[in-house]
Amino acid sequence: MITGDEKERPRAGRKPRRIVRRTAKVVVALAVVLAFLALGDRWAVLYAENVAAQQMQKALKLRAEPEVHIDSFPFIGQVLAGNIDHVDVNVPDVDAGPVSVAQVKGAVDDIRIVGSLPSSVKGAVLSRVRGDILLDFKDLNREVGASQVHLMPGPGKNTVLAGGDLPVGDKRAQVRGRAQLQRTGDRGLRMTVQDARVVVPGLLTYVPGKGGGLQLTAPVADKMDEGELQQATGKHVLPQQMMKGRVLDTLVDHPSLLKPTGIDPSLVKGLQKLREPKVAQQMEFSGQLPDNLPGDIRLRDISVTKNGVRAELTGKDVPVG
Repeated sequence: MITGDEKERPRAGRKPRRIVRRTAKVVVALAVVLAFLALGDRWAVLYAENVAAQQMQKALKLRAEPEVHIDSFPFIGQVLAGNIDHVDVNVPDVDAGPVSVAQVKGAVDDIRIVGSLPSSVKGAVLSRVRGDILLDFKDLNREVGASQVHLMPGPGKNTVLAGGDLPVGDKRAQVRGRAQLQRTGDRGLRMTVQDARVVVPGLLTYVPGKGGGLQLTAPVADKMDEGELQQATGKHVLPQQMMKGRVLDTLVDHPSLLKPTGIDPSLVKGLQKLREPKVAQQMEFSGQLPDNLPGDIRLRDISVTKNGVRAELTGKDVPVG
């Protein structure tokens, strides 16, 4: 015979199992909801990144669409709160007048949305902007105009060396130079040539421009007749000295002076055409950030790397929209 107490025992055992099953269902449902919320948040981020890239390309008239990465979670929650933590931007190939900027990398922290969501957004304020600008040597070689001169890092701080070949008469001369980089104001950059010269190996070195002249190598200078040189120029000129101005004209007008050296007078005549520092001018350039940039955006440290010229860009409280 089964008593009443024995009949109630199975029912008491079913209740905890029902609680476990219900709890499991709630946990699974909550996980599904959170997964959909995370997925929706991610889709919102992708959409915002795509729109931002398109608008940036249009506003800056870029050749290629930039890369925009929004590093904020939960993104929708931050947008509703009116503040986005962090955004990274990578802009390739920016047209900047005489040269092209190979790459601009930027990071923005603390973006404050101006206006009320969703219909009254007026813009945003970028609290802190940090960027890195690269001027590639390949682009500088091509676009500055020194197609026969190749730029490379120099030994000193913020220095650039230049080297290449240049046809002078029937010879191939070597162009050598040294340029200095400097920041002009808070938004400009300039590269000026401090030393440019043309070298014909084994024969001579020619320095174009004011104060320049022709310097013969020691073995070549020893072959020249010192007395004939002084008689032709009317000056006390040593072949080992740098010969300038009218002395160079005399060498061209009196080919016999150069005959012992084996130098063709047409070579000197060709070098004379470089009196204006054309080679140096081709190596020089200057760049300036646009004056209409919003907010306090400035160029900071400038450095020379193996790939090109780098400049840091900073800004604060930059309004956009």
